[in-house]
Formats: sequence, structure tokens, C-alpha cells
Amino acid sequence: MSNAVIQNLKQSINRNVEAIMPQDDQKKAFKNALESYFNKIKANEHESEEFQKGIFKDFLEEIIPDKQINTRGKIDLAIYNGKSTESNVGVIVEYKKLDNRAEMMSLDNLNAKGFRELVAYYLRERVINKNIEVKKGIVTNGYQFFVIDSNELEKYFYKNRKLVDNFKKFERRQLSSSKTDFLFDEVIAPEIDKALNKKIKIGYFDLNDSIKKETTEFKQQDITRLYRFFSVENLLNEMVFADSNSLNKNFYNELLYIMGLHEEKKSGNKVIARFKEGKRQDASLVENAIEQLDIKGVPESKQFDLAVQLVVVWINRILFLKLLESSLVSFNHSSDYKFLNYKNLHTFDDVNELFFLVMAKQPDERKDRIKLKYPNVPYMNSSLFEQTDLELSREGFPISELREGKVEVYSKTKLKDTDGKKLTGKIEILDYLFRFLSAYDFTSAVDAKNKKSQDQLINASVLGLIFEKINGYKDGSFFTPGKITMYMAKRAVRQAVLTKVNEVLGTNVQDIVQLGMLTRDISFSIDKRKKVSDAIDSIKVLDPAVGSGHFLVSVLNELIAIKASLRVLFDTDGKLLNDISCTVANDELIIQDIYGNNYSYDANQPTSLRIQKALFEQKKNIIENCLYGVDLNPNSVNICRLRLWIELLKNAYYSENEDGQRNLTTLPNIDINIKVGDSLIHRFALDDKFDLRTKNFKDYITLVRKYKNTSNKSVKSEINQKINRIKDTFVNSFKSPEAEALDKAMAELTAASGTDLFGNGFDPKRYAELKKKADKAKEAFENRKGDPFYNNSLEWRMEFPEVLDNKGNFVGFDIVIANPPYIFARNKSFDDKTKQYYLSNYEVDEYQANTYTLFMELGYKLLRKNGTFAYIVPNNMLTIQSNQKIRNFLLNKSGSLVIINSLDKIFADANVDNCLVFLKKEKSDDVTVGELEKGDFNTIGTVRKDFFGKNNPLISISMVKYRDANKAYWKINNSNLKIDDVANIKTGIKAYQVGKGNPPQTREDKDSRFLHSKEKINELYVPYVDGNNVKRYELTWNGEYIEYSDRLAEPRRSTDFSIPRILVRQIPSKSVYSIDGVYVNTKIINDLNSMVIEDIKGINPLTLLGFLNSKPLTLWFLIRFDKFQRRLFPQFKVNELSQFPLAKIDLDLQNKIAYLVKSIMDKAERGEDYSKENTEVDNLVMIAFDFSDDEKESIRKFEF
Repeated sequence: MSNAVIQNLKQSINRNVEAIMPQDDQKKAFKNALESYFNKIKANEHESEEFQKGIFKDFLEEIIPDKQINTRGKIDLAIYNGKSTESNVGVIVEYKKLDNRAEMMSLDNLNAKGFRELVAYYLRERVINKNIEVKKGIVTNGYQFFVIDSNELEKYFYKNRKLVDNFKKFERRQLSSSKTDFLFDEVIAPEIDKALNKKIKIGYFDLNDSIKKETTEFKQQDITRLYRFFSVENLLNEMVFADSNSLNKNFYNELLYIMGLHEEKKSGNKVIARFKEGKRQDASLVENAIEQLDIKGVPESKQFDLAVQLVVVWINRILFLKLLESSLVSFNHSSDYKFLNYKNLHTFDDVNELFFLVMAKQPDERKDRIKLKYPNVPYMNSSLFEQTDLELSREGFPISELREGKVEVYSKTKLKDTDGKKLTGKIEILDYLFRFLSAYDFTSAVDAKNKKSQDQLINASVLGLIFEKINGYKDGSFFTPGKITMYMAKRAVRQAVLTKVNEVLGTNVQDIVQLGMLTRDISFSIDKRKKVSDAIDSIKVLDPAVGSGHFLVSVLNELIAIKASLRVLFDTDGKLLNDISCTVANDELIIQDIYGNNYSYDANQPTSLRIQKALFEQKKNIIENCLYGVDLNPNSVNICRLRLWIELLKNAYYSENEDGQRNLTTLPNIDINIKVGDSLIHRFALDDKFDLRTKNFKDYITLVRKYKNTSNKSVKSEINQKINRIKDTFVNSFKSPEAEALDKAMAELTAASGTDLFGNGFDPKRYAELKKKADKAKEAFENRKGDPFYNNSLEWRMEFPEVLDNKGNFVGFDIVIANPPYIFARNKSFDDKTKQYYLSNYEVDEYQANTYTLFMELGYKLLRKNGTFAYIVPNNMLTIQSNQKIRNFLLNKSGSLVIINSLDKIFADANVDNCLVFLKKEKSDDVTVGELEKGDFNTIGTVRKDFFGKNNPLISISMVKYRDANKAYWKINNSNLKIDDVANIKTGIKAYQVGKGNPPQTREDKDSRFLHSKEKINELYVPYVDGNNVKRYELTWNGEYIEYSDRLAEPRRSTDFSIPRILVRQIPSKSVYSIDGVYVNTKIINDLNSMVIEDIKGINPLTLLGFLNSKPLTLWFLIRFDKFQRRLFPQFKVNELSQFPLAKIDLDLQNKIAYLVKSIMDKAERGEDYSKENTEVDNLVMIAFDFSDDEKESIRKFEF
């Protein structure tokens, strides 16, 4: 019986393709082509296969005009990735005649000849043609379509080593028969059976199911979905539109230019910098601002930083206004709603007027001339249009103080002149800015009309990326890509929803699929649905390093999508909103009707108001009550608030007031949820006690709620003052450990100063001791309260009343999700007081502090019981010695720990490898590990926590991957004899470094490699090898010499380059024989890319080399250091080589290994095969470690 997972048409379509919304004319053209094709097939059901295949080919050519549709070899039909047959095949189609039921796949007979042929042609493309661009395989008879994605073909067939080996043998005619039926039936068919039993996913649909009864016309509701299936975006995995979170380089670079900035490389990372003198434009925004700061007498050292901060604030406002303008035009289907242009905004005074006399005022508060000038611009109640502290300070100013002026147009501008040519010359800065912004589409990706407009798309995600980069202009910044935030948010939200719903309903549902079956059942009552809805709305989510707010936006989208999926999404009248579906694709929330058409709000059509209003109120509720964030950078906090406001703006709607005037809904004051502060530092611990009077606490919660919903600026300010007064009351009543010690000491003092019941008198000595103790406690308490060190601290104990219980005790967040900053103490020094604070308050703090580990501990502490944690961090956390404390913390305290290592480059501008860490604040012994590779998440396995060892464990992904050989690994690892017990390990020379050597080297010396030569100039010149010359059992030479003298940057005088020794290459090979070691007994100089094992005692050097180069030691190395779980060069160092285990063996076994190694070296030099001797060395090394037969077999079966 088959266990294959049969997927329907919708499931057969790539998720991102769900965002494609064909225009009416596109749908009409596709429908005509599809019906024409269907009718031709129907009229020619008994014609030959070639004839029917030709009809299908004609159809494909009509709907995919830009791709080659043709045969290739024995493939019936192929859709190529390009326009010609020179491009690679992207889709393999195996076509069967309609009445050829014997060979056509069916739901009852999946392992038919058609499937076998498809697998054969896929293997031929992958194995013989080396084509890695095949996206799909399709088996069809014109009506029925069986669709197998390349991920499934790859997983079950190409990665099936036995199948591939037999296929290669068949191609070489080395099997029992060379007939294709033998290949299909005897070689491929059994492997298909195995795949079917292992739940291979196969898409299936029948065009007949989409035909209206008794007609040949297709159902309208199926046209959009079929359009998406047959699109090149789906069939060939072409990008639907520019990734919402990939940088639009053209927009980014030109915006930077207008601001007066550009991007350059610094220490391997891209950073934002000021132009060099001579290239600066005086009227650019940053240079303009610097000029004004100079006039104000601001010190030159501060001018650039302050100018960038001011410009970011102003550009933030302008971009929000551009998004608002785009939304108004979209809602009203009228360009009359455009207002952001040079005609309206001719001067910086005009811009300032727009900020503070339009956006900061309600319509009835605006002056008459303002009403005339901006009749359609609504009041949005955003604190974005309140002057910042910097603008109001002596070191800042409003945008109105900038002077007008002209700048040279960017050399790579997208702007055109009146003749359609690229714009050149000088232009007024404001005219340039508004013309530049108008050249791009500030809308949702799903509303973009075509590919061209999609390429010009600038949405909230792109803006978030741009400003996170600009905020990090000093040291580069890591913006988390959309695919990562979506995955992490979805996983965290699902787990939190399960936990909440189980608590509310008293159920024990294990996964979202099971929960969906429960809630989608027609008998599931409205009351229960509302309970589930309310439970989801009560989830509290925190990002303690919020940056641009990307994670919070992803969580917002996922919360709405999951409510829609569970059918617990209600409109504002309390009725179920079941006539839409919500999915998250390409990091955007896609709203579709029951026909698959994308929803968009039309202010002129009242029927669309219900959905728009429901989505706005749902988003508003989640943003106000579920999402919280903290960041040390005030600009980041402002951008996060901006992004959340933009998400609400997408679903803003018009309503009429009592006078019949139309008003766009105002935005809530969400700034109270997104706070500025240092997440890692706080005066008060989470369990500190304080005298929380019920009235104060209730007032606090009430005031926070009022603050979020008031649209009156003065009321908002008054509420803020009241909140701060209540916080001061809390601070003064806190019972910190010092305060409690003081109270206790004072009580003891009082007792000691009187007379007890038995008449014992006053004890002066005891009184003095207690007085000293009380004074010390009081001093410590007062120091904490008034210490300026805590000026930027974030007081988790009181800042978010929503996560305190009704007695004021800290309960915690349901989800803590973050990409914390990665700041090493050695790269960015912390002052001594900060280091001491970290050491005293974080148990994971190491000598060389790294902020991400501190954020991990903080995140765990901020979770409520059974809460969910989701972080992306550097993957060196898993294995490097200096991170042992965080590993112990995770393994000892977390539950349901999941670690997914990324083999993909996640951060475009940073050289860092990452892993995703998920956990629950519960007790459990399981650890699940997985990998992210080529955009695909795969689980490797689940093990118990003690699987990694009990003493200072490493979390090795390879240990789980190769767990069948774990007994062998531990036997090797537990050996008491290491390489550094029998030898010294050194490193090779460093030839060049500017400023090093005697005399110090110059840049010219380094660039010319002045110490290298192709000839032996004098006795100082010695043969030279680099890392590439060091091979397994073989040393090559490029014919180069090097002068071995003090002129070298680092000559390594402690290393003897003339005695017999072993060289080991630092970069291991990606194979079952990863270590490249070679024996050397002549004078030759090696560079630092290979290590030197010298002074070998107690073991034959050739025996030692045999151990190093053996398969058992490769297994140990892969598991112990997990080097190939890094995307970057997997180097290993001297301290790691010194840990390699050896076995204590007698002289006879030593000699046997040494003899074989000498034979291998001789054969390697002659270029002969030494696989037999290689296997014998492996066997002798396994004997040396006393392997059992099972352990030996696990090593033999071990494959990389």
C-alpha cells in the first residue's frame, strides 16, 4: 500500500506564487488558450500520442512565450529555463496518449511506466548532463497531471546512491540488460516503490474537475489557480517579484546619494560613509545639515553623527507620507489624492509645514489655507510627527532650517528627462527627492500590475532593510532576511498558539494540523471559536533587540494568518470572517477571496469595507496588546514604530463622522510598546519585590490603555507624566536584596537596642556590627537607585505592565524572538563596570563577553512558563570552547530544544555563519537538530540531551547526522593518548604583513612578494610550499623558493623546518578522508596554511601519519569539531590538532601501519592506486582502538 502524500492543485503551487494576481485581460487570454487546448484534445482523443503531445506543446508555447518548449533526447517534452535549447531543461514532461492507461500514472497505480520514465530522464539530466536546474517533473495525458517537485526527485532518487550507481552502470552497459524496459522495471521501479512508502509528495489534478457540468467551459473560480500553476514563476521557480526583503539597489544607492552618503567596505562589512572631500554635494541633506550644525557651533567631531540622525528622522517622515499617498490613491482609485510633489513642497519650510501643521493636526484644527492646500490628507495620530528631542535640542534643528540648493543628479539615476533620456545636470534638492520617490511604486507587492512595476516596488520591508543599514552606518548591520523571519515567526507562533489554546480549552492538541481539524469542524461552536480567538489575542511577543521591527511584523502576519486558517477570525460585528483566506508569502500577508483573487480595499465600494475594517481592527488589537520591542538605538525604535504603523496603514478605512465627513481611521499610539533602552542592563531583578498598591497598579494599566487610544497630543503628554509618577512610586517601594537586607538589619538593630523579656540589656558590640551591616546595605541600595550607569537601563520589572499578574509579579512573555547583536568584547570594548555587571548578572557570561549569549539568557528569563524562544545566533555557539556556558545553560534549562544550522549565507553583508535556536521554558530531555540548505529546512534527528556527552558537551550537528557511528566516535574520543603527548605542534611562516619583519615591510614589499623567487638566489633561499601543496600522503611543489630570514613577517624560529616532520593542511577536505597529512624529511618551508608536527617521540612518524589520514580519525574530527557545518572556510588550528586522539599500541602494530603508509607514499608519488593499502590502514587503526565488529562496520559504512 502506498504512503505517498497526494497534494491537490493548490498544494502543487509554490507558496510565493499565491501572490500572483493576473489582470482581467491576462485571465481572459489564459482562459481562451486553456479552453481551446482542452477542446482540441477532446476532439482528438483517439489520435496518436505525437499528435496529442503537439496540441499540448502549442498550448504551452502560447502561455509561456518566452521559454523554449521542445524535446530533448528521449524526453517527450521539456520546458527550458531560457528561450533556446542552449539553456538547461527546467521541467521534464512525460506525455502519454489519452487511452494509454497501462503506462499512464493513476491514483490507483502510481508506479506506472510514465513515472519510471520520468525518473530515468531526471537522472540522465542530473547524472549525465550535470543539469542542476531541473525544477519539476510532470506526467500527463493532457487531462490528468501528476507533478513531482525537484526536491522530491532529488531526495528519493538522485540521493539514492544505489539507484544512481546502477543507473551509471546501465549507461555504461554493465548491467544484465541494456534494454530500457530493464532499466524502468528492474532498476527504477523498486526504488519508486520505496519512495512511495516513504511519503513522497506528488501533486495531482484533473482538468475535467474544473469544467462546468455539461459544458466545455472552465469554472471561473479555478482559472486564477490554473493560471498560477502554468506560470513560469511556478513551473520554473522564477521569482514572483523582487523579494520584499532583498535590497532594491537602485533605490538604495540613489537615496543614499540624495542624503549625501554612500556605501563602502570596512573590515569585510559594508558600511555607510560620508563622501570624501571633493565629491560632496553641499545641498545634499547630510552636508546641508552639517553646515547648519556648524553655524550653531556644534563641535566638528559630533556633526556627522548628528546630521545623519536628523536626516534619518526627516526621511522617515517623508517615506511614511509617500506610503500614505500611495494608499490614498489606491483606496480611492484617483490620482487626485497625490500631494507629495515639488509644486506643493517648494521649500524646506513647506516640508516642515506638512510635518507639523498638517500631519500633527486634526482636520478641524488646521488653518484654512492648509485645508485648501491639502484637502485629502488625513490626520494619522502618529508620534512620527512630533518633534524629536534632538530636533528640539541645542544640537539639533527642524528641517525648515535647511537651505534650498541644487545637486548634481546621480550618475546611475533612473530618472528621465522630457526626451526619455537619462536625466543629467543639476536639479533642486527637493525637486530631485520628490521626482525620485515618484519613480518608484510604494505599494504592496500583490498590487503591482506587472513585472516592471514589481521591479520598481518599494514596500515597508524594503524600507526597513534600508534604514536598518543606515542606522548601522558605523559598524555595519545585520538585517534578518524575510525567509528567516517568516520561518522563525511561524514556528514560534504555532507553538505559542498550541500552548494557549490547550490551556483555554483544556485539550492536549499536539500540532496545528490537529488543532485545525478541531476548529474547522462545523460542530465547533462560536463560543469556543471566540475563546480560541481571544486566547491568540492574549499572546505577548517580545523582541528585545527589535531593530527595524522585522520580527514583529512577521509575527503580526502569522497571527492573522493562523486565525484565518483556524477559522477564528471575526469581523467588528463579531461575525466569522470565513469568506477570505490569509496566507503569508514573500513576507507579506496575502488576503484572497474564495476564488483565489487578491483582496484590495475600494473606498467607493461599501462591500469591501467589512474586510478592511476587520483587518485593521485585528491588526490594531495585535499591535497594541501583543507586540513589544526594545532597542538601544532611538532611530531603530522609530523605524520599528513606523513599520507597524505602515502595516496598519495598509488596512486603514474611511468612516463618516456625525457631520457626514469622511475620515481615514487614525493610528494608535504604539510608541509605548516599543521602547528605547539597554535590554541587558537593569537596576531591578525580575523577582525583586516592591509595595505595589492595588490602586497604583490598576491606574498604571488604565493609563497605558488610554495612552494607546488617545488622539489628543496634550492628553497624551499628561498621561505620560502620570505614568512616570506611578513608576517613581514603584521605584521608591522596591525591595531589592539590598533593601531587604537593610530592613532585616534595622529590625535586628531595634531589637538589640532594647531589653528582652528576660531583662538582658543593650549589647553595644552587636549593635555596632548590625549598624555597619545596615549602612552598607543602605549604601548599596541608594547606589543602585542613583547610579548613572543605569540611565539607559530597561526596567523589565515595571516597563510592561501587560506581563505582570494582578499582584504585580513578573509573569513573562509568551514568545521572545530576536536576532540579537553580535558584539565581542575584544572587538568593541566594554568598560570595566559593564563587564563586571555582566559577570554579576549573567551566568553565561564568559571572559570574552559576547552580547548574543547574554541576550539568550535574558530571553529565557523573560519567558513565562511554557513560553517559546526563537533566536538566530552565530553557529560557533554550538562548538567553540569559549561558549561552553551558554551550551550548558541551554541543555540544562530548556525544553523542546531545536537547533537548525544554516549552511546558507543568511546575512548578505556579514561574514558570519548562523543557526536558529528554538526552545520552550519547560522540562524535557529532547534535542532536535536540523539544517537549512539552499533555502530548505530539513530535520536531521531527535536525541536526548545527554547524547552530546555529560562533561562540557559540544552540540555537534554531525554527531546526530552520523549517529550510527557514535559508539566508534566515543571509543576514539575517550582515548587518554593525544597527539600533543607524543609531539610538538607548530605553525608555518607568515611571509608578509605591512609593518612586520626586520626591517618593517612596506605595502610595495607585500604586493611584489619580494622574498619569493623562482630560483635559489643564495643559501638563504629554501623551497617553499603553501597549503595547496599539502595533500594526503603527497607533497607537491610549485618550484618557488623563499628567503628564510628575519625579513619575513613571522619566520617562526621555534619551528625546525629541516628535521623529519608531518605537515597537516589547515583546511580539511570534504570527504570521508578529510585530513590531508604528509611526511616530510627535507628542508622545505611551509606557510601558515599548514601545521607542523615535529619532535615525534614514542611512535613511528609514519604510524602517526596513518592514524591522522585514516577514516576513523576523519569521523572523530567531523563530529568533534563539526567544521563542515560552517559555510565559511572550515579551518582547524594548532590547538585542535593537538587534541587528536591516538591509541596505545605495541611495536608490531606500529610497524605494520608504518609499512603500509610507506607503501602508500611510494604509490602516491608514482600516481598509482593505493585504495587497498588505505583500507588496510583503516582496519589496523580500528584494531588499535579496540573496535567491536559493529563499530568497525559503522566506520566502513560512514559516508560524508
